[in-house]
Amino acid sequence: MTDSEHLINLTKEYSLFKKETGSFITSLEKKITELQERLLKYENPKNSTNSSVPPSQDPNRLTRSTRKKTDKKLGGQKGHKGSKLNSVANPDEVIFHDVTQCECCNASLPENGEIKSRQIFDIPKIKIKVTEHRIVIKKCTSCGKQNKSEFPEGLVQEAQYGNEIKSLGVYLQNYQMIPYARCVELLFDLTGHRISAGSLANFQVKMYEQLSYFEDEIKRLLLLSQSMHADETGMKVNTVNGWMHVACNKLLSYFGFHLKRGQHAIDDMNIIPLYNGTLVHDRFSSYFKYQCEHSLCNAHILRELLYLQEMKNLKWAEDISNLLTATYHKQKEGAIFTQENYQSILDKWEKLIAPTINSYDKKFKKTKEEKLAFALEKHKHLFLKFIVEEHVPFDNNQAERDLRMIKVKQKISGCFKEQAYAAYFARIRSYISTLKKNDQDILANIQFAMNIQNFFPDLAE
Repeated sequence: MTDSEHLINLTKEYSLFKKETGSFITSLEKKITELQERLLKYENPKNSTNSSVPPSQDPNRLTRSTRKKTDKKLGGQKGHKGSKLNSVANPDEVIFHDVTQCECCNASLPENGEIKSRQIFDIPKIKIKVTEHRIVIKKCTSCGKQNKSEFPEGLVQEAQYGNEIKSLGVYLQNYQMIPYARCVELLFDLTGHRISAGSLANFQVKMYEQLSYFEDEIKRLLLLSQSMHADETGMKVNTVNGWMHVACNKLLSYFGFHLKRGQHAIDDMNIIPLYNGTLVHDRFSSYFKYQCEHSLCNAHILRELLYLQEMKNLKWAEDISNLLTATYHKQKEGAIFTQENYQSILDKWEKLIAPTINSYDKKFKKTKEEKLAFALEKHKHLFLKFIVEEHVPFDNNQAERDLRMIKVKQKISGCFKEQAYAAYFARIRSYISTLKKNDQDILANIQFAMNIQNFFPDLAE
């Protein structure tokens, strides 16, 4: 073998060794990073899940809030208009405290004098009011026929609860999220009358039936909206995992409970399969199976980018985050984006992500940063859709806000014992959430719905 051939063989062997060693080192680096993350998560056994440490101070919390500190002090700001209790012109009761004799000489005082008043706002003692309805049966003296008057519609039992107290029970359980046992105690403390938990459950069923028309109308109106938010959260039924789904916008809310999370549940609710507008969501794969337009939540991405900044100190993650937030703030300030502006943002976006994607080695499983980079590249037009379409929001926070009260319900009351009662709660919560968004009186509209079949509230245009 000549020296030249020997040199060529040595060069090939060295290249192969370098390539294999490089891959091995890359594999070790990824494993070390994974173990460091795991160690950070478990090095301190006390956290918000197993002690009194609040979540905001959790030592194992990997990311912090994206909110920035300001120079403003806590509480009301300078120039804030305060409020106080104001007296009314026509009080319900007037108690007159007269003075008839002079405290100095005991002489009689004139009847008229200067009047000053002070008012007390309070609640009168609450008690159950029992109304008895009686019908009369009379026999005709001419023909002998028995004649009788009729009980009011809906009065079918010897003794039953009226719609006002039924509405109050529904309000306490589905708006104030008070569990059955505590609701029984509260009503007893207020009225001196003990209502059974079974009766409260029947009130739920009654309200659910009364809101059938409302639910159909909400679905119809959501299908007409330009953009709609969708999300889901876990909710247990008798220790079995289920899911509470939401489809909503700024004025309307629809909740539906299902034991499944994905396409089967979405099809059963039959809103998204019929929808032709823009669906805003958090990249859950099942949503992409539908033919509507899609837009993705940038709040989720900002949180994931923040994680990469804090854990890996990745510059590209910080730059993408700054690009997103700067664009959003410009839009909020009224900036008009042309096609050239959009293309410029898109070019910066792709340039920042390209190095991470190009360095990906297919021999190894993608790291967290690689997965996120690939998602940002694949769905870039969906993340940036808020720039080119005015009706498309920046994030999916509307759906998350709607689901927040579902988690409050779960935290206070725990799981549902039967799937049917999760469905009752979902429909009633749809009604209450929609009323809240439209600044409607919650209790009054629950009473209207309880009294009126096919009732639909006044909503904003």
